Amino acid sequence: MPNAYTHSGNSFLLDNAIKSGGEGFIFNISGEGGFCAKIYRNNANFEELENKVLAMIENPPADPSWISKKHRSIAWPMDALYSDNRCKDFIGFLMPLIDIKLFREAHLYYDPADRIRGFGGGFTWKHLWVTAYNLVSSIASIHEKKHCVGDLRETNILVAPNSFITLIDCDSFQIFNKNTGDFFYTRVGTGEYLPPELMNISFSQNNVNRYYSDLFALGIIIFKLLMNGVHPYQSSGKLVDDAPSIEAKIIKGYYPYEAIKGITPPDYAPPYSILPPELQ
Repeated sequence: MPNAYTHSGNSFLLDNAIKSGGEGFIFNISGEGGFCAKIYRNNANFEELENKVLAMIENPPADPSWISKKHRSIAWPMDALYSDNRCKDFIGFLMPLIDIKLFREAHLYYDPADRIRGFGGGFTWKHLWVTAYNLVSSIASIHEKKHCVGDLRETNILVAPNSFITLIDCDSFQIFNKNTGDFFYTRVGTGEYLPPELMNISFSQNNVNRYYSDLFALGIIIFKLLMNGVHPYQSSGKLVDDAPSIEAKIIKGYYPYEAIKGITPPDYAPPYSILPPELQ
């Protein structure tokens, strides 16, 4: 297997690929149990990606779990990787290795039946609260450095049975370059997590700051964690009869837990009263 090199002169032997995606591959590193490497595909825009990764390395968020718990809640790039020891040909980056047998996508914790099937009752509503708290702490750390997640959704949030979380795919985030004051913008979005003002925006054609959409998506994910996976805009009634999708309901803006006539939450939604008034 090939070697990968860093600016500091370290070299790493890439081992077997453990995951592949649209942008590249995740490789184990021989002899290094705590790290892995993301190597981009040959059709990637290497110049832009190198500049983005270097900006990330120079301006990392403070990981709220690392100091006290020795756990990485943000799988942030640690060093840029090159195919040559002169560091001319950028190929990817070094990052923390996350145990994907232990950490699973957040949506697998939403539904009570899934939780019982997966954890036998060992992952309780209290665990969901702590998961939400840990998620908020990590997002806050990212925002403190003027970065944004951008496409915040349940598939880039991994959760462990002890309620630890890890945010992954960090190189797809909106990144602030502290040296230039510019941003590397996110070019993707998921409809059911977007606020109405961004619903019909082409992110590939427009530079859109995603700070407020991060907050909107975070609210939705917290709601889904604490309300058995129900989306806060899932509803029925005459006010939304012409809005068949979640996205269409978000655009209309009716929140079915405010006792508005003509709209109700789904029958399978838990009572809204289970949430403290402050959180409501």
